[in-house]
Amino acid sequence: MKISLTVVRRCLVASIASIIAVVGVVAPASAATNDTYNSQQWGLSSTGAMAVWSTTRGAGVIVAIVDSGTGPHPDLDANIDPGVAISGGVEQTDATDVDNEGHGTHVSGIVAALADNALGVAGVAPAARILPIRVLDANGSGDSRDVARGIRLAADRGARVVNLSLGGATESSAVTQAIDYAISKGALVVAAAGNGGSLSTPKWPASYDATIAVTSVDPDDQSPAFAQRGDYIDIAAPGVRILSTAKGEYNLQSGTSMSAAFVSGAAALLFSARPQLTPAEVREMLILSAVDIGAPGRDATYGAGRLNVPGAFAILNARYPSTAAISINGLARVGTTLTALSASSPSTVQWYRCQQIGTDSTAVPADCTPISGATTAAYKVTSTDMRKTLRVGATINGQARFSATLGKVIAIWSRDAKLTVGAPAKLSTLLGSPSTGARSIRLLSGNCSIRNLTVVAFTPGTCRIKVSIAAKSPFPALAMTFDVSTN
Repeated sequence: MKISLTVVRRCLVASIASIIAVVGVVAPASAATNDTYNSQQWGLSSTGAMAVWSTTRGAGVIVAIVDSGTGPHPDLDANIDPGVAISGGVEQTDATDVDNEGHGTHVSGIVAALADNALGVAGVAPAARILPIRVLDANGSGDSRDVARGIRLAADRGARVVNLSLGGATESSAVTQAIDYAISKGALVVAAAGNGGSLSTPKWPASYDATIAVTSVDPDDQSPAFAQRGDYIDIAAPGVRILSTAKGEYNLQSGTSMSAAFVSGAAALLFSARPQLTPAEVREMLILSAVDIGAPGRDATYGAGRLNVPGAFAILNARYPSTAAISINGLARVGTTLTALSASSPSTVQWYRCQQIGTDSTAVPADCTPISGATTAAYKVTSTDMRKTLRVGATINGQARFSATLGKVIAIWSRDAKLTVGAPAKLSTLLGSPSTGARSIRLLSGNCSIRNLTVVAFTPGTCRIKVSIAAKSPFPALAMTFDVSTN
């Protein structure tokens, strides 16, 4: 049965020009980042997200934003994976996941806008990856069958968190089954509770018990007029005048859509800190650690209370005490040199090639094998490491210790360079790779031209480019889609 699902509408949208009016009104997040509007991100301060960034910023975790698409945006592009648009049951790839409505971009920025880049805002999990799945049109409406397909696709692509800032009044069995499927694949499904006010009937899929339903609070931990009530609500998070990325700029939006994104970012941080966590464990940690701000105990206004990221990590650390005594400094790229870091002096060092992403441990994980000859503090990443993860092990004070892994080793990456309007930019300044295979470039969107492996932008904005590198030993064929913005 076809059921219409729409963006869980926010009650406020304000352009960047209006931000001056709220300076000094909202609580400052902290001086923890150099992002332009950091002081206006009261939600980061309220939830305590930045307090755990010394442990993790969400690296290695994919958050699927099943919404109106995401980006392009200069404060997000480096964290956006190639997405997909689904309409009428048909999947379209390449540039079709671009956000024409703006809602998905705002939600994505709350989750994973870049931090410490001297630009705009920072997300709750600024090193997490965003998988944009566009199922809503430019009016914010969509078909439940497309939503269901998008949730399944997210799970199949390895998303650990699926954000659903959308909803309707009627259950769709297809979406219910898709949510169950995503959970069975290891994903937590986060849903906005709805903006219909205190007398509105529960929104769905937030009212489905398998999701974690999120309502909104303001900077004073009060429930805004638009927030719905009900026993289905699990937790509250910032949702009033939230500053985040928008179409080509930044703006303020309010609604439970924004609140759901805060919880999705917090979940990404937990999964990053300990990838072995199940969706049920992450859900429990978020709910048990929430700050009780309503009637004592769980209530229909705030659920368990307001999101508390340090509290969730306190539960995580109590259940799974860290054994971290050695770590890796460097990037998981072929040709780079990694360094083992330890406060103590290891008596032995051994690097390992592994199949899975994982946390630190005191025993060699079963998916890891030692790398022959790699027994010093420095290790140069080779083509053999491609698509694997790396650990370093050491004997410290007579005990075996093994680092957490880096992300999967890659052999092609964006240099995050910018274009100057009218000035040619060579591909080598935009993209990095040790492969010497023949390169080809294709423009997917934007007002740029490409000729002889050179890109020229004609107007300010963003161009989406797909680069392919032919196979040449020791590298297979490589490809990457990325966005380049102008200065």
